[in-house]
Amino acid sequence: MEKKIKVLIVADTYHPKVDGTLKFMDEFIKRSPREFEVSLLVPNYNNYNDSKNKCFLDVSKMISLSNYAPIKLSFKNIRKIKNKIKEHELVFVQGPALTSFLAIYYGRKYNKKVVTYVHVILWELYEKFFPQYMKKFSFSIFREITIKFYNYCDLVLVPYHDLRKQLKEKDVSSQIKIARLGVDIDQFNVIKKKEIIREKLHLPKKKIIIGYVGRVSVEKNVHTLMEAFKKLPNQEKLRLLIVGDGDKELISELKDMKNCHVTGFVDNVDEYLHSMDIFVMPSLTETTSLATLEAMSTGLPVIATKVGFMKNYIVKDYNGEFFPKENPNYLTVKLQKLLDNPELMEKLGTNARKTMAYSFSWERSINRIKRILKEEFYN
Repeated sequence: MEKKIKVLIVADTYHPKVDGTLKFMDEFIKRSPREFEVSLLVPNYNNYNDSKNKCFLDVSKMISLSNYAPIKLSFKNIRKIKNKIKEHELVFVQGPALTSFLAIYYGRKYNKKVVTYVHVILWELYEKFFPQYMKKFSFSIFREITIKFYNYCDLVLVPYHDLRKQLKEKDVSSQIKIARLGVDIDQFNVIKKKEIIREKLHLPKKKIIIGYVGRVSVEKNVHTLMEAFKKLPNQEKLRLLIVGDGDKELISELKDMKNCHVTGFVDNVDEYLHSMDIFVMPSLTETTSLATLEAMSTGLPVIATKVGFMKNYIVKDYNGEFFPKENPNYLTVKLQKLLDNPELMEKLGTNARKTMAYSFSWERSINRIKRILKEEFYN
């Protein structure tokens, strides 16, 4: 029997949070027991206890960014990180904050194989949290730091070709390979009767529901969606559904709207997507956007900003629509275009489902990543 490879997955997020990085980790762990002996090194957001395959790091109670607290920079945490890395053959880093940077550093120091998957473009993400006069400086600093740590890795995995090209242009010298993410097309399927799901979720049965799934934060730009929704006529026939949690001030503003419902973190995202009629991803920075993949898999027409991989897998007037970043007026026009044209909504949703079913699946994605890891390091 072939010996299992001991893999340490390192991330700056963990349950009860819900995000694309966690979904990827869960899918990788679920589909890898035959090849890999997987352990986790993650922040402790819920007073978990360490176990054989999970090591939890204390988080800061003073700092929070986009509703995520970083780990404490303490001797206890450093000791845990060093010990866990020493115990494993391969360090698989998910990024993009302090835990990940420390794991890359110590992985290199202890001569471990270090791989990172680029789930977010760090410098684009963190730039959004700084005042205007600091944006250029912060952008440059975070980009240089990130590239330095990428170059500490043996391998960098990215979800699409343009990102590989972008990193090479920014002087990432480590080997870069493409491995796109996937979607569970069985869980995120098409249903015919939304009324049953809406009744279960206590949502209006007859209104048109325009929805979003993800963090409520600066970089996700939910404020643009909120402003665009307010400009739509016939508000009594509409509902804005925000599935996620995050910035308390923005959430409070959303909840004050007459026709808006904010769920907070949920573990049944598929049901909320099934309740929607239109999905909007207004984000300022993305790589793949698993939330958009899942929305398309449920047969929803999507309207998104032209960022990251979305500009490739969304095709205008075929399986979705685009609008310019931070432009609520244009988003209102796009929303009204769909509201006025049910046939177009149906066409976009049908083709969105086809795109996901034919081109994206977790099985294909995880199999490719497992194959890359084994071929690169253990053949």
